[in-house]
Amino acid sequence: MIEKHVKQISLFFLIYVAIAVAFYFIGGDQLKYKYVVSPLGNPDGILEEFTKEIEIRQPFVPTEETLETIDILFCTYARENAGTVTARIFDDSGAELAAHSLDISALEDNDPYKWVISPGIPGVKGKNLTLALTSDGLPGSSPGIYYSAPENDRQVFYVNSTPRNGRICFDFVGKQVFLFGTYYWQFAAGFGALILAYCLWAFYRKKKGKPTVLSHVSAVWGRYQFLIRQLVSRDFKTKYKRSILGYLWSFLNPLLTMTVQYIVFSTIFKSTIQNFPVYLLSGIILFNFFTESVGQGLTAIVGNASLITKVYVPKYIYPITKVISSSINLVISVIPLLLVTVVTGTRITTAILCLPYVFLCLLLFCIGMSLFLSTTMVFFRDTEYLWGIASLIWTYATPLFYPENIIPAQFRFVQTLNPLYHYIRFTRTILIQGVVPEPRAFAVCLFSALLTCAAGAVVFKKFQDRFVLYI
Repeated sequence: MIEKHVKQISLFFLIYVAIAVAFYFIGGDQLKYKYVVSPLGNPDGILEEFTKEIEIRQPFVPTEETLETIDILFCTYARENAGTVTARIFDDSGAELAAHSLDISALEDNDPYKWVISPGIPGVKGKNLTLALTSDGLPGSSPGIYYSAPENDRQVFYVNSTPRNGRICFDFVGKQVFLFGTYYWQFAAGFGALILAYCLWAFYRKKKGKPTVLSHVSAVWGRYQFLIRQLVSRDFKTKYKRSILGYLWSFLNPLLTMTVQYIVFSTIFKSTIQNFPVYLLSGIILFNFFTESVGQGLTAIVGNASLITKVYVPKYIYPITKVISSSINLVISVIPLLLVTVVTGTRITTAILCLPYVFLCLLLFCIGMSLFLSTTMVFFRDTEYLWGIASLIWTYATPLFYPENIIPAQFRFVQTLNPLYHYIRFTRTILIQGVVPEPRAFAVCLFSALLTCAAGAVVFKKFQDRFVLYI
């Protein structure tokens, strides 16, 4: 018996190490840092002609670790200009950190000039920096610089040491470093050590006759795996019973839904979202799985009352199998999503290997919701109708067909607290941008999934002994 457990743990750790190594190379730079762009500002006016008698100084404070790029919005007055503009960056002690000269004749009207600072200025987070601009241009052949001065903006810039309200129209791109990526192998080793400690503890508890959650789940699967497979098969087959197209609807349904909504929002409402077909279909597929699995899961106990009152089976099997049967549709629906991604010309990268992670998180989230709602359904039958209203509200609270930034700032917290938003955003980052999401996205998805699943399990376990009195 001990040798068997040693082999199982060894195999598990080989798999874990393989996944950890693969994830490090798949994640790439997205695990280590991300680029953050400050706002350019809306032009409210143009400063006087930027000649050699003028010096402009703009104080700013980066929130990123490394300063990589500066963009400045010039105005050429639709003419050919000549001369040179010199840009310098100073710290609060007056030390010059970087300098750059640009040919005025190369400027394009109303187009930001990009100064790429190579290799970048490290360690600038929270420091008071100053962007100083000088020119050797002559009147009549010098550019202007746009500035932004909204009423509620308390920023100040200086023209020949004279303060002016607002700021010149510029932005800066910085690199925000993630501790997770910097210390990835330490995190991976620590997490592996925690898993090993739990496995050894579970093995010790099992020898003492005190089962853990892991050993209990393993025992239930070993004893009831035939029943679980039958329930999942029954639920999946029942959905398309007597349907001519049958399982093909799992493929066609998201495509047809996307086609209708694409026509409406791309032609009538003129959506400007990048790669709107993939954006729309990814949201539809994940949200449809959520509503379908939870909608079936909430009636799992009431709908299986005849079995529950006659045969002993762990009651949580019923809502869980409902969610698992719906996950088959999710897997099938991924096929048209990938086809649309390819047809729209979006490059599929190795980041797609992270999709199973977000699907697993969504699966755990739906299981938690199903356990909770199936419990409330036993004691309060109006739950089914209330869920119909709640899911409708949830649909419009999730950016499925509208851009994420359309929500006013004062209501943005609703979006942040919406787990479906994070799951869908995770998927869109992989498919549309072709990169692995930042570490925080992984943590948010996992945390919301585990929290909801644990909360649903606690509520279900507390009330499950009373089910037979109400069903």
